[in-house]
Amino acid sequence: MKKKFLSMVLAGTMVFTLAACGSQGVDESAETAQPAEQEAPAQEGDGEEASAEETTEVSGDVKKVAFICKSYSDTFCLSVNDEFKKAAEEYSDKFTVDFFDSANEASTQNDQIETCTASGYDAIVFQQVDAEAPVEVVKAALDKGIYVIVTTGHVEDEGASWYVDADPYQQGQVVVDYAVENGFCDDAKVAILSGPIGNFHSDNRVQAFKDAVEKKEGAELVATEVGNWSKDEALTIAQNWLVAYPDLKVILAANDDMGLGAIEAIEMAGKEEQIKVFAVDGTEAGLEAVTDGRLEATVKQDAKGYAIEAMNILVQLLDSGEAQSLNIDSALVTKDNVEEFK
Repeated sequence: MKKKFLSMVLAGTMVFTLAACGSQGVDESAETAQPAEQEAPAQEGDGEEASAEETTEVSGDVKKVAFICKSYSDTFCLSVNDEFKKAAEEYSDKFTVDFFDSANEASTQNDQIETCTASGYDAIVFQQVDAEAPVEVVKAALDKGIYVIVTTGHVEDEGASWYVDADPYQQGQVVVDYAVENGFCDDAKVAILSGPIGNFHSDNRVQAFKDAVEKKEGAELVATEVGNWSKDEALTIAQNWLVAYPDLKVILAANDDMGLGAIEAIEMAGKEEQIKVFAVDGTEAGLEAVTDGRLEATVKQDAKGYAIEAMNILVQLLDSGEAQSLNIDSALVTKDNVEEFK
């Protein structure tokens, strides 16, 4: 049974030396555990950042919420961050939100959660970098009566926190099954681009890829390498594969950014007709690549859904202290149905 929310009255003004993205300014000398100092890629609808002096003033009736983005360099995670920011505007009379960037570092994220806990935030919403690393700091926050909600993931805390997640194995399975069923893996050498080892979503998507390839007669898995969700890293890996495996036919990427990096390498080598790429996320760039025929298929994760459902849980918790975690669906996107997801 989760603890009822312990109301916290904030006396005076809580000032951070580093301003949160979209709500506070930037002091480059501050530590990484402070609100995000990294400049996020421009997104439609983003407002101007406030100056360092324009810190958020919070009355005793207005709660303080932290949103910790896994990484501003991860296109999908940043889109969830931005959707949450938009959704929060409706509740400005109930709570303010400070935004942080973990830069895809579990230790940085732990520091940020600890800082927010010590600073008296009423709730922390975050996209986990690792499912196990933050367990102790999450439990410490919960013990202080702070609500903790994980979106685009969960942590292995035996249900102590709340979450909005999807089934990453299903996400990998639906796109690799499409590749197999449509003959792309027939007598094919296949390579896999993985996210960070130990990441729950990457590990399960990659496992789904491997299971399908191993079952497919004539398909051969020749390489699996860690691209760390990065387009640039994936481009370099794919360039090396094109030399090592000149007859490579399929690349399965655990996210769109890595898939797009592989596509760039393939196009530079003039092998677009030989090698086909499949991915997961359904980012704006990924959907455009499917439309253009550069990416064969992706899996649409609902960035807005992750943000809105996390917001719904947050509001329910702040209002009543009760809410339910949930999983949301993911859908296969091909050239035949891509317009439905734009």
